[in-house]
Amino acid sequence: MPTSAAIAVDGERLPGAASLGSRKDLRQAVELLADLTEAFTAALFLRDRGTDTLRVVAWHTLSRSFRSDEPIKVGEGVVGYVAKHLVPVDVDRYQQGATATRLYREDEGIKAFLAVPIGEMGVLVVDSKARSIFGEREKKVVRDFARFLGNLVLQQETCTREALYGRTLDLLYDVENAALAFNDPREFYAEVLDAARRYCGLPMAFLCLLLPGRKQYVVEAVQGPSLSTLRGRAFPVSQGLVGWVIREVRPLTHSRLRPLRGKSYLISPDEPIRGYNAFVGVPLLAWRRLMGVWAFAGHSERHLDEEEERALQLAGHRLAATVEHYGLAPA
Repeated sequence: MPTSAAIAVDGERLPGAASLGSRKDLRQAVELLADLTEAFTAALFLRDRGTDTLRVVAWHTLSRSFRSDEPIKVGEGVVGYVAKHLVPVDVDRYQQGATATRLYREDEGIKAFLAVPIGEMGVLVVDSKARSIFGEREKKVVRDFARFLGNLVLQQETCTREALYGRTLDLLYDVENAALAFNDPREFYAEVLDAARRYCGLPMAFLCLLLPGRKQYVVEAVQGPSLSTLRGRAFPVSQGLVGWVIREVRPLTHSRLRPLRGKSYLISPDEPIRGYNAFVGVPLLAWRRLMGVWAFAGHSERHLDEEEERALQLAGHRLAATVEHYGLAPA
């Protein structure tokens, strides 16, 4: 297999991608499978946690039209069929076009195609332009690789979960420590925002507290580029994503946010923030009393799972309790 083939792995979208080393393991395994089977394309698709979407996370291809950036719905095309019914599909003398497999944007003249389910986690795909069939040896190799990759992904998920628990403990410790010893509210806000921002992996953070009457909130503290002009300003709860979190009193997470005029701005239509693709907003509750919101945003895509969201809620409760106890809310 020529070394000039496109080889890639998308670590951000991989459930359980605990480290660069683990992502490299998947890439190397798929590359080895492509070499052993002399494949035109070998690709590993994994299911996004809690969704019906498959994304390619490691692949080796000779095609320029491989759809590496486009997800496949469970049940869509041959790959989606395998994921839905958990049965392998083995097609000799393949005569369908590119739309049947959902792998390519253009017809590549594929002659043999093999897709194997990896439990309910995803699908392993191998195809060929050089021959019309995969022999029994190659089919056994693909099945063995599917089992190996399944075990590898499970191991990585375990490592990721352990790392998440460690990060969560660090977040709760940092917020608790900041609440126990501070002299200035600004110092306290800076510490807790920095801890949560690092936890989320997003560059922008802001803390908003409700004003008396509960129809407006003030941006009490900010961190990150383009946010300094928002500090100290008041906004109606009817506006923006932050206002939505206040009105609904529940978290809001967008992994792929596309700002729309009048709808999806963070705080205000005239805010200086542009081009963000991720948003996380969590209500701050002190003994079930809404104090405000802390929110985070970034220009790159960021998937936040339910456990990470719950950790931010728990840390936010401690933050809100401190605001309530010391009377830090706007009078």
